[in-house]
Amino acid sequence: MSEAGGKKLTVPKFSSFKPKTATHTPPNIIDSHNRKDEEDEHIGERRPPRESRRHDRGKHHSEHRHHHRKGSHSRSQEQTLVEKPNVSMVLDQKATESSFFFFDKKGDPLIRRYGGNDRSRVPIYRRGYRGRVLGSDGYLLIHRDGPQERFSIRMPGEGSSALRDRALFQAKVHRGKPKRIRLRDQTNEIGSHDAEEEFVPLSTSTKRRRTEEQESSGDERPAYRSIEGKAKAHEFSGSDTDFDSDSQGLDLDVDNPLKQRSMQLSRLIKEHPENIDAWLELIKHQDVLLNAGQSLDRDVTKAEVHSFAEIKMSMFESALAKAKKPEDEERLLLGLMLEGSKVWSISKLDSRWESVAKTHDSSFCLWKSRADHKLTSIFTFQYTDIKAMHINRLRAISKQAKVSSSPNPGHLTNSSETSRYEQMIFVFLRATRFAYGAGLRELAIAAWQALLELNLQRPSNFEDRTQSEILDSFKDFWEDESPRIGEKNALGWNYYVRANGAVDLAEPWRDDNSIQGSRDVYKSWGATERLRATNARIPARATDDALEEDPYRVVMFSDIEEMLFVIPSGVVPTIWKQLVDAFLLFCCLPPAFRTSEWTEAAENDTLVAGNMSLFENDVLQKPNEPDVMDESKKTPVFRQDGSRFAASPDLLFAGSDWFSLFSGWTTTSKTSDGPVDLAWLANALRLLASSKGLGELAEYSLSIEAINDPSNIKKRARAFIKQEPANLRLYNAYALAEFACGRHEVGQQVVTSATGLISTSNSSDSLILWKTWAWMDLHAGNNVQAIARLCAATDGSSRDVMITAPSQWLKAHQSLLAKLERQIFDGRLDDAIITAECLALLVYLTSQESSEPTSEAQGSISAAMERMWNMSSELCTRGQSKSPVHERLLQAGARLLYHHASRGPFRRAYLREQLSHFIELFPRNTMFLSLFSWASTTFGIDDPVRDILRKIAFTNGNDCISNRIFAVRYELQKGNVHSTQTAFERALDTPACSSNPDFWRCYIKFSYARKQFRAKAKDIFFRALRHCPWSKDLALEAYTTLINVMDDFELRSVFNTMSSKGLRVHVDLDEFIVNHEKTRAIHG
Repeated sequence: MSEAGGKKLTVPKFSSFKPKTATHTPPNIIDSHNRKDEEDEHIGERRPPRESRRHDRGKHHSEHRHHHRKGSHSRSQEQTLVEKPNVSMVLDQKATESSFFFFDKKGDPLIRRYGGNDRSRVPIYRRGYRGRVLGSDGYLLIHRDGPQERFSIRMPGEGSSALRDRALFQAKVHRGKPKRIRLRDQTNEIGSHDAEEEFVPLSTSTKRRRTEEQESSGDERPAYRSIEGKAKAHEFSGSDTDFDSDSQGLDLDVDNPLKQRSMQLSRLIKEHPENIDAWLELIKHQDVLLNAGQSLDRDVTKAEVHSFAEIKMSMFESALAKAKKPEDEERLLLGLMLEGSKVWSISKLDSRWESVAKTHDSSFCLWKSRADHKLTSIFTFQYTDIKAMHINRLRAISKQAKVSSSPNPGHLTNSSETSRYEQMIFVFLRATRFAYGAGLRELAIAAWQALLELNLQRPSNFEDRTQSEILDSFKDFWEDESPRIGEKNALGWNYYVRANGAVDLAEPWRDDNSIQGSRDVYKSWGATERLRATNARIPARATDDALEEDPYRVVMFSDIEEMLFVIPSGVVPTIWKQLVDAFLLFCCLPPAFRTSEWTEAAENDTLVAGNMSLFENDVLQKPNEPDVMDESKKTPVFRQDGSRFAASPDLLFAGSDWFSLFSGWTTTSKTSDGPVDLAWLANALRLLASSKGLGELAEYSLSIEAINDPSNIKKRARAFIKQEPANLRLYNAYALAEFACGRHEVGQQVVTSATGLISTSNSSDSLILWKTWAWMDLHAGNNVQAIARLCAATDGSSRDVMITAPSQWLKAHQSLLAKLERQIFDGRLDDAIITAECLALLVYLTSQESSEPTSEAQGSISAAMERMWNMSSELCTRGQSKSPVHERLLQAGARLLYHHASRGPFRRAYLREQLSHFIELFPRNTMFLSLFSWASTTFGIDDPVRDILRKIAFTNGNDCISNRIFAVRYELQKGNVHSTQTAFERALDTPACSSNPDFWRCYIKFSYARKQFRAKAKDIFFRALRHCPWSKDLALEAYTTLINVMDDFELRSVFNTMSSKGLRVHVDLDEFIVNHEKTRAIHG
């Protein structure tokens, strides 16, 4: 031991263990070598994967890393032998010698032109781990558009940036089911890390990770050579693997709110099975579960829809066994039949509807759903059957002791005469729109002429007569063929009776019987048929030079008698607005009043909504690529088909720089694109507005006159003002009409004159004149004069003052505020919103405090919107949150927001915040959606417009055809052809659009206009026919748009289908072909 201890142990030395000579490597060589390695690694990642290249590259990098670590270790051993340099001197020397850093004393003169730095002067840098974001599963991506750089987070499975745009809007992408992971106890592992390394590693080493993967792979998945090697992932999920029954295991459902909601509703139903609302909530929750996995790039599959439909049907049937009230049965049966249409066969669905009709014949909702089923099924559709259904419904309503009080399910019935005739007007509107779509246009228009004359032009001395006596007298008026409502020189049935029939006869009409020539006989027939259909919009008389071979051109009283009904004189004053709104909807125009929920239901009816001439033109254009640089210079799209607004004077008489209540056929063609001629409609509204008790229609009538004949607006306005000289709203409408036509000075003169007519009797309407005058000044940029107009509204003595003092502002503010409180207290909400808008304008122009950017041409938008929201809160507390009054108030706020944004600097985020609140309250308002789209810019994956459409506008209660049109138009502007096609497909999968023929026609035109979709256009056409077999215009697309892709057999089959289903055909195809061949033989 002593000997051993006395000797000094030494390590044997071999030549391979000799330390290397310490050599000093120049820093520039090391840096360049490291940069070269990093560039090689980055370039290698971008190359296509190859097994050999990946293996060699991995081997090379591993060897390099090994030697690099050895070099680092050896240098650390010799660091004591090397003199440590001065760090500050080295950094200064590097900063001086490096060409990457220099002092820029002049700046980049081109930075304003190109909007960014010169990228060639910016050092290239790369993020480690391919852009992996710490704490997230995503990767950071930089998007460069010229000098602009934006970033987005790409989540796993979303594909590369090159394919992002197309994959984002792909209609159906297969998504694998989520892999269930067995939870493991990691307490020991974490503890070992804490004890040994005193830190928690963010990632394990490569060797440890490889070992864990080998161990887990054998436990959770069979070998690839196993008989189960090609099985699906979900087939390996055993109960012992998916869930851990150990008490220490974590319950995966605790953090799932959808599962928790399902459990709560199930528990509530189990405890209270008679609670039908809970049943319906649980059934509705199934849609949430179905759409939980839906995203922008994935739709639910048909199999998923079918499975969930069966689940919901089972729930409906269970709830029906517990229902005791008729209104509860109505809601449950309606839902059951709608879900059954997704599962049952056609024959079974027909039999179930027949049994429902026998037991619930008084339910309007069930009748409408049954009619829609028969209407949209090409197997069961017949024109005569659907017409008989509507006529029988009219007769049944007139005889029912109690009728439905609402078009929506779950409401009580009553015996009110108003409710009875509201429902009859709705059924009549559907019947006439159906007849018009099936080709019997003159019959539908004649029915409306008769109904309006019969109820709104009825002689006053007919109040004591019975319905049969009234109809007999009206029959004499109809068959006398005197001018009827809408026709030239028409004075109405009332005038006819007072004049004892001594009225001038209508001028004779001559039909256009020309043939549209073409070498293709089917194309020539289709064009000729369309021309005859356009000429048939007005019923002919026996004295007209009509085509003798067409027996439908002359409409006799017996043809429409079974559709007519007489509204009692005591009910007319409360229901005439709904009748006029229904007539406007038949003419494909927005309603003037919207005073009834039946009117809103008619707007959402796919059978009623139609005529999309502007939309047809839009889909034929090439989708625009988004231009980021000019985004702020663009203006919103003010003219759109199917727009939803609350009618107000600024929308009735809008110029080119604001939204208009009228778009579509009134702007494309006044004579051929609409259901009726615009001059015919103007005559009809003028006659109605001139009638006793219908004066509120004068503003709407004047707006149609301004579109039809702007040069004659002065004459029409004076005629209305002559009837009511003290009506300040007529003066306001006339001033706005002149201003909208470009005659600004005339409009201001009218307002100036009208303010001199203000008296105590009409002072309640005086504020609307001052508001109009203030907006005219704002439009011209005269903010000072606009303040003077608002001050004059409260103090008539300052009417001619152009400059006001702050004391006058304060006085006007207090006066408007007191007036607003008084109007709210009295319940005069229509007047209150005008006062609130004036108050908001005054605050906008005079307030000195603002949290938003302003310029000299702008005001305090934040203070003005605070006033708007105060009034909005008052309306909500009074139960008016969804009323047209509230919607008009928010439309005024949207107008002020756009005015502020178009006059100077603004924050888009602030506009989106305000407009998003508007959309939450009124998700169908096209103005709010359009302005939100205009205020939004799209970079990367996130799109606020698509997001708000998906989350709010497309939900079950808010989805409608106007929102879907807006979505498709948005994709045409901001998306591409694939996203637009996806928007079409998603819209046509919803009940809001699936049976609307005009939407299908636009989709067909869009597909045929694109080469990549042209092959699918014919299939889309046949799909459309299955959903809309009653639409003649849709069937004629085969002979116009698709004439070059349809063969003779298909064209002949379409004609035979039209004839067999009872659609109106003006020109017989067989005779036309024979005549066409004779003509070609003669003329060569």
